[in-house]
Order: sequence, then C-alpha cells, then structure tokens
Amino acid sequence: MMSSKFSFGKIKDLPKESGLAHKKAIILEKMGKLDEAIESYKISAEEGNVKSQYSLGKIYLSRKQYHEAERWYSMAFKNGHENAAYDLGNMYYDLEGYEYALYWYEKVAMEGNVKAQNNLGVVHYKLGDYLRSEKWLKIAADDNLGSACFNLGILYLHLEKEEEAIEFFKKGSVLLSDDCKYNLAILYRKNDNEKNAISMYKQLYRSAHAKGCYNMGLIMEINKDESEAERYYLKSCKSEFSKAQYRLAYLYDRQDRREDAIEYYEKGIEHDNPLCKFRLANLCNRENEIERAKMYYDLASNDMVEAKNNLAGLYFEEENYDKAIKNYDEAIVDGCKVSIENIGDLYDQIGDIEKAISYYQRNSTIVSSQIKLGDIFKRIDNIDEAIVWYEKAFENKDIYAAYALGLIYEYLKDFEEAKKYFIVAVENNHVNSRIHLGRIYYNEENYEEAKRMFDISANENNVYSQHMLGLIYENHYNDYTNAKYWYEKSKEQGCIESIYNLGQLSLKLGEIEESEKYFIEGVKKEDKNCEYMLAYLYYEKSKNIFKDLSEAHYGNSEKIYSTLLELDVDKNERLIAQFEEIMEEEEEEYIPQYILEVSENLENEFEKIESEMKIEY
Repeated sequence: MMSSKFSFGKIKDLPKESGLAHKKAIILEKMGKLDEAIESYKISAEEGNVKSQYSLGKIYLSRKQYHEAERWYSMAFKNGHENAAYDLGNMYYDLEGYEYALYWYEKVAMEGNVKAQNNLGVVHYKLGDYLRSEKWLKIAADDNLGSACFNLGILYLHLEKEEEAIEFFKKGSVLLSDDCKYNLAILYRKNDNEKNAISMYKQLYRSAHAKGCYNMGLIMEINKDESEAERYYLKSCKSEFSKAQYRLAYLYDRQDRREDAIEYYEKGIEHDNPLCKFRLANLCNRENEIERAKMYYDLASNDMVEAKNNLAGLYFEEENYDKAIKNYDEAIVDGCKVSIENIGDLYDQIGDIEKAISYYQRNSTIVSSQIKLGDIFKRIDNIDEAIVWYEKAFENKDIYAAYALGLIYEYLKDFEEAKKYFIVAVENNHVNSRIHLGRIYYNEENYEEAKRMFDISANENNVYSQHMLGLIYENHYNDYTNAKYWYEKSKEQGCIESIYNLGQLSLKLGEIEESEKYFIEGVKKEDKNCEYMLAYLYYEKSKNIFKDLSEAHYGNSEKIYSTLLELDVDKNERLIAQFEEIMEEEEEEYIPQYILEVSENLENEFEKIESEMKIEY
C-alpha cells in the first residue's frame, strides 16, 4: 500500500510544467519559503500562467519591489487578469503617483468594476478635477457602493454643498457604511439635531466604531450622564482609542475609583497620551506616591508645561533646589507663569531676596506676586515700595492688600488713609480689619461706629473686641448690664483688664462684695491694679469700722479714726485691653503651586468629521 504522507522531496521532482509549477509555488508560499516560491512562480509565469504572474506582482508589492511588481501585474493584466490593473492602481495611489493610478484604474473602471470607479473618483479629487470625480463617484454610488457615497459626501462638503453631502451620507448609512454614519452624526449635531446624531452614534456603538463611541461618550458626559458616558468610552477603548482611554480614566478619577482610573491612564500612556501621564502623576501626588508622581510628570513634561512645573514642585518640597530650579526655568521658557511665582517663592525661602524680587517682578501683573512683593518690601522695612505693590494688588480688588495698606497707614499714624483701606476690607468681610477700624473709631470717640465694628468680632470670641464693647456700653451708653456681659465674656478668656473694670464697675454700682470678689481674682493673677484697688477697699472697710468704734468711744479708736486720711483713688479709671486680632488658623507648611487642572472644553474635544476620501482595496 502506497504511503499518503506528504513528501516535499517528491514535489521537487515534479515536471516543470506551468500548472504544476504554480501549485508547487502556492505550497512553498504557504510554507513561508518565498524565495523558492518566487522561482517556481516565475517558471509558471514565463510559460504564460496568468495566476502566477499575478501572484508574483502581489509578492513583489508586499516586498516594496515596485518595479518588479509593476512588471508582473502588467503582464497579468495583458493576459486578462483584471485585478492586476486594479492592484497597480492602488499601488500607485499609495505611492502618490496619482497620474499612473488614474491610468490603471481607468482600464478596469471602464469595464464596470465598481471599486475601480470609486477609486478613480478619489484620484480625480486628489488631482483637483471635481467634475470627473463626481461623475465616477456617482456611477459607483448608483451601484450602491457605500464608500462611493461617503466619498461623494466628502466632495460635496469640500464644495460647500452640505445638503447634497447629507443626502449621500444618508444613502451610505442605509448601505451600512460606518464612515457615512459617523459623518452624518457630526453634521446632525452641528445642525442642532442631537436626537438624530445620537441615533447614528448608537448604530456605530453596535459596530464598535471607535471615534463614534468616543463622541457619544462626550455627549453623555456633557449631559451629566456618567454611567452612559462610561459605557460608550469602554466600547471605544476596546479599539485602543487613546482619547477614550483618557476620558474614561479621568471619569473614574473624579469618581474616586482609583484602581480603574490607574488602569486606563496606563493604557493611554501606552499610546503616549500626555494627559494620561499628567493626570496619573497628579493622582500619585495626591496619594503621596512621590516617586511615581515624579516619573509620570517627567514622562509628560515634554508635552505639557504644567507637568514640568509640578515636577519642579516635588523637587522643591524635597529641598532638591537645583533640580527644582532647573525644571522651573525650563517651564518658564515654555511660558508657564505659575513657575515664575514658584521659583520666586523658592528663592525667598532660601533667603535670596534679590532673586525672589526679580522673579516676582516678572509676574508683576499677577495679584499674588504683587502681594508677595509688598510683603518682602515690608519685611525689609522698605515701606514706600511695599505701598507701591500693595496698591497694585488693591487696584486688582485684593482684600488682603486693602488690609495690609490699612496696617501700614495705621502704623504711620495716618488714620484717615488707614480708615479708607480698612473700610474697603470690612465691606468685603475682613474681620481683622473690623478690629483695627473699631480701635481707630474708639480713639476718635466715634463710639457708635466703634461698636458696630466690634460687634461681629466680639461674637467671634475676639477678646479685645469683647472688652471694648464692655467699655462702650459702660461709658457711652451707661448700659451696665451689657457692659458686665461683655466684660465677663472677655474675662472668661483671661482678660485681666476686664477683671479690673468689672471690679471698678461693681464699686461704682455700690456692689462692694462683687467688687472685692473681682479684685481678689485679679490679685490671684498678680495684677497690681487689682491689688491696689483691693487695698483701697480694705482701707475703706477698716476706716468704717474705726468710725463705728469711735462713735462708741471704744479705747483710743477716736484718736486713730481722726488720723485716717481720705485716699485719692480714681474709681472711674478703666483699662483698655491689649490689642489682639482674631487668630487665623495656624499657617500650614508652604506648598508650591501645583497645576492640577488644565483647561478642557468638552465641546472642543469631539473627533472631527472625516474629510479624507477612502479608496477600496
């Protein structure tokens, strides 16, 4: 029995006839032995086998040996292989040899090859012959070729005939051309027909059209339907569409779905998406994964100046000032104004005031830099320059600048100027400016306005304001109940002046025991004013006792009583508390400015209409 096992050796011994050589070449090609296949195809082709001639054309084209490809394709076409001319047309189209492509496409288009007709229309479009392009594309479209409908739509859009374009995109959509559906969806939305646009995008979802699903995801995101946006982005991501990977990752990031966000940021990074690198770096920075953050900022830094600024910030916080300065300087060259201020902060922090000033001055239209310049000049006692920069910030409506100017003019005892700035700050709810303005009004004996200022800060537990309200109620309004209320409030916070004033007020009201109680409390706090008044009270008590004894003619009490003096004690003296602002929360450790957001208008993120015609291969 003969063995049926295949033997390549037996193939070698086959007669060198055309048909057998062709079959042998097919087997060799399938085995990946292209050089041997070529030799066998050539034997067959030179004997006139058109299939071998055509196969040689395909092999040489795949090897980019274009002259050989043309030789064999031409021979195959002459021997009746129509596809050879078609393939030659495609070869020249890809090589941008449009005149040659025209020549070969025409040969088969004239024979009714609908794909060649489409491609012929595309070539005429490329050569600027729109009439011939339209003619051939219409012929192919009339034969229901979806790509021809798409290309006609492109032609009409180029000719600014949008209605005709829409008609052919509609026809192509019926013929299941995803390209037509995609462009039609974009045109519908452009014309405010979102309902029909969504209908088209939903059809594209079923065929997993990457750009269509991405655009639909954007629509859902704009409409605040994040679950639907996620669904469409996921579908687009299956085609490895980088923009969809980014939007999906950023969606997860905002939802605090950390692991999902990282997964899709990393997918986008594989496609070199700079926003994925940047936002993943921000995520790592938030999570205090500093080394990873640095790595991703570094990856993004060639494309995004924001990443370079943030990388510099991490080095700044690590006190690696050389690397921080290098990256800030590079970011500044690329136009990052935030980096100018950050490097100014760095130089200020390391004590290089001149460089700090020079960088802040480069950013001198930015309010925060103006404030920092004011602070530096105030710190080094250059009051005139401090005023100049605070004034600039004040002109930019900065409330801290108004407060700072008020402080300077108050220090210079120019109270009218001080009031002007404090009033602006107060109108913008700056509470410490209220306290300063209240003090100025009090010293001017404008007690009504002083009370109005102190009211709010007193209710925020400012000791000085509470004490001053007590004074105003007592001396201006003779409202001793409210005076006691506010003195007590400040006393509870340890205000010794309030204790003294309470003792004096009680004395004034004839409440001797109350007065004594307050003065004793003050003495325990080692206050000499209270000790003095307590001694006075005890002296008066002793004097009254000796008076009673002398009237009873007890012992030598009459003689003692006659020697006791009337003490000259100012019972109307009232003390003003130590000035104190409302303490702001303890200043946190300095952190440089990180750019965590980049401007993104979703309306500008849509993939655009397809405007390039497509040939059939």
